[in-house]
Amino acid sequence: MEGSVNIIIPAVKIDEEVLKCLVEINKIKYHNFFVTVVLDHTQGKKLPRLRYKINKLISGKINMSKKRNIAAKKFKSKYIAFIDSDAYPNKNWLKLAIKYLKQKKGNIVGGPGIPFPNQNYLEKICYFSKRSYFVTGYLNFRKYKASKRLCDWLESCNLVMEKFFFLKYGGMDVNRYTGEDKEFFERVKKKKSELKVYYSPDLFIYHRERGLRGFFLQRLCFGMDFINLIKLNSGINGLQPILPIFAFLSFIIILILKIELVDKFAVLFTVMIVINTAIFLEIRKYIKNIKTLFFTLITINLANLSFALGSILAFLGLKRSLISRTYLFSRKR
Repeated sequence: MEGSVNIIIPAVKIDEEVLKCLVEINKIKYHNFFVTVVLDHTQGKKLPRLRYKINKLISGKINMSKKRNIAAKKFKSKYIAFIDSDAYPNKNWLKLAIKYLKQKKGNIVGGPGIPFPNQNYLEKICYFSKRSYFVTGYLNFRKYKASKRLCDWLESCNLVMEKFFFLKYGGMDVNRYTGEDKEFFERVKKKKSELKVYYSPDLFIYHRERGLRGFFLQRLCFGMDFINLIKLNSGINGLQPILPIFAFLSFIIILILKIELVDKFAVLFTVMIVINTAIFLEIRKYIKNIKTLFFTLITINLANLSFALGSILAFLGLKRSLISRTYLFSRKR
C-alpha cells in the first residue's frame, strides 16, 4: 500500500503497557498506518477497538530481532516503524518521521526515548543513570531532547524507515539478544557507506525505564556481549565498553598485590574518589536534587559492576547458556 506504515510492537503478551501504547498510537496525527503486535502467546488482555487495524501474531518465545523481522515481512507497507511495548509516541511522531524520510534527511530516522511522565522514583534513577556518559557512552543524547543531527545509529525502540530498505539489508540479526540495532547499522554501513541516520528531538517517544533489578540484569547482558560491543564501535568509542571491566580488574589486582592492607585501601579509596568525582561532575548538570544525585551515583557504580560481572561470565564461556534467560528476566516488571 503506497505510503502506508506498519508500526511494529514486539511484546510478551497484551498487558497494561501494550494497551497504553496502542491507545496513545490512536492519538497520532497520521492516518495511513496499521499496527502489528508480535506476542509470545495468546494470554493476556483483549485488544481494544481503535480507529486503526491491529494485526496480532503469535511467535512463541523468541527474541525481539526475530519478532521485528517476522512482522516486517508479513504485511505490505511502504514504511515500517519500530517502537517497544513499554513505550508510546508523541502525537506528531509518525507524521514528522515520514516527512523527514521524504525530504531525504536520512535513510533511517528516529529520536530520543524520554521518561514516562508518571514513572516511579527508582525508574527515574535508572533513567538518570542511562543518561550518563559513564553508562551509555557517547550516545547518551538518545535519552533526552538533544539538537538535530546525523549520527552513527539509533536504538530499535524508536526507528522509522522504508520496508524495502530494512529487508534489503537482511533485517535484524536473529541470533542477538542485545546490540541488534547497532549491528544492523554497522552491517548496512559496510554495504552503503553513505548511510544517513537522522536524529531529531521532535521524534521523541515516552519510554518507561526498567526497575533496578531489570536495569542491572540488562547491564549484565550487555557485559556478556562486550566483545561484540567493542567490535561494533570504532576508535575511542570502542574503548568505552571496556572501562567497567578495566576498573573492576584494577580493583582485583590492587587487592591481591603484596602490599600493606592500609596501603591497599588507600589506593582503592583514591581511585574510587577520582572515578566518582568524574561521574558527579557530569550528572550534576542534569540532576539538581542532592538525594537523587547520590542514589544515581550509586546506581551507576552498580550498573558498571553488573557489566563487568557479565564480561567475566562471558570469559568463563557461560554467555550462551545465560544471556537469553537473563535478558527475558530483565524485561519482567
